[in-house]
Amino acid sequence: MVRTVYSPEYCLQYLEQYASQEIFVTGLILGQITDARENVIHIARTPEEKGGEAISNDGSFASEKQDPVKNLLGVSEAWVADHAKHVTRMLPGGMFVLGIFITSDEDVFEDPNYFSKVKTILNYTYKVLNTNHLMFANCPHSNERLILHMSTNTKVLTCKSIEVGPSKNVAIKPVEWKFLSKPQQWQRLDCYYEFDEVYPVIVKKSGISVKQQFQQILESSHKTIESSVMFLDGELKDPSEQLEQLIKKKKTKNSSKTAQEVPKSMHVSLFVPFENALPETVEYLECDGSIHFSGIVASSVFMYPKASVGEAIAAVKQDIIRSLASRFTMHCDALIDDNLLPEEKVCFNEPPRRVLVPVGSLYLCDYLFPGEAPAEALLSVRELLDLQITEADVICDIETPADTSEFDALDRDTSSEELLATPQEASQFMYITGIAFAFLVLFVSIFIHYYDSISEFMRKLLTIS
Repeated sequence: MVRTVYSPEYCLQYLEQYASQEIFVTGLILGQITDARENVIHIARTPEEKGGEAISNDGSFASEKQDPVKNLLGVSEAWVADHAKHVTRMLPGGMFVLGIFITSDEDVFEDPNYFSKVKTILNYTYKVLNTNHLMFANCPHSNERLILHMSTNTKVLTCKSIEVGPSKNVAIKPVEWKFLSKPQQWQRLDCYYEFDEVYPVIVKKSGISVKQQFQQILESSHKTIESSVMFLDGELKDPSEQLEQLIKKKKTKNSSKTAQEVPKSMHVSLFVPFENALPETVEYLECDGSIHFSGIVASSVFMYPKASVGEAIAAVKQDIIRSLASRFTMHCDALIDDNLLPEEKVCFNEPPRRVLVPVGSLYLCDYLFPGEAPAEALLSVRELLDLQITEADVICDIETPADTSEFDALDRDTSSEELLATPQEASQFMYITGIAFAFLVLFVSIFIHYYDSISEFMRKLLTIS
């Protein structure tokens, strides 16, 4: 059975504009794979490579341009992979880089040199995206990647797929690419995950950096979120049921004339089972400090309506962890001092906050540090997604800046001047590092772990009395 991919019609116009000018272009194919259907949401030209510089966190470039690449053999696979890495941060859960597109006068499928280059680009990109599994950068459904080619001579469009990764299968498979004249309908799912955790910091002899500590926190958060149970609109649903069927049932239930219109988005609630929130073991460790994370991570996921509830839940979980991983990476890259705990100080930090940017009939995201205006997101969208949007199109209120009044008051207290370090720039999602918190966390963990034993001992003591 031939693989079929559905794409917005504007993607054809996008390819034709470059092919008609006989311009060589390579870029990324972005989309979603479900058991019901495979949808492409956008194709984005990879920016021209700059003089040895990588794409920065905000999507901008600092160095001068190199000479334009004339054909596929001159493309740097590292540059394409870097583009894919930055674009993945902008994708909601359930969306992935599905392959690459090319406009050229050479036939990339017939010429062995060009096809070998295509395979090198796709395999290198897969390898780079696989280095951070918490970014969920590689699509878990399949290791096959799309190759879409439009000839600048004949304007003929051809799509095929190959398998990447450890597999030695080099078979080229045909793919049927269909353009949709009407906008694709999407089911939106919104979730607000409250993050309020305290993590002890143990500095080993070799030391520990902010990035290393964040990686440990991400691993812990991933385990917690994966163990959680999710409710759609306050109800536990069958994972095999289609989202479309849930909407139809709700419309039937609210079919009376006075009934309000069924909301276009579903609200997802996340519940962590109590037993999964308890530590597996209690270790007596000397803590050097703690990190307190507090805030709400806003998640907006878009699914094909015929996708299953199970696929939607997996996408929401991916989105939360991907968002945390993206913020932590950007925050660490922006830090001047990688020292985890300043001596005898409490540091207030804010990672970047999330904003939404429109792409077709759905939204992708970007991240803004405190003090950055929505115009900063326009730069990322233009460079990374090759889209022109206005500042008014950026939705900035899904996450609000952090309330720093408590720390501002502490800063004004002359007796506490030495306790508070200068705040780093960023958002509503914040973390605080300090010395005192860790001992409280350790005490509470020990009490919870031995609570049952203490209770049983007290009952026996009362019985004897």
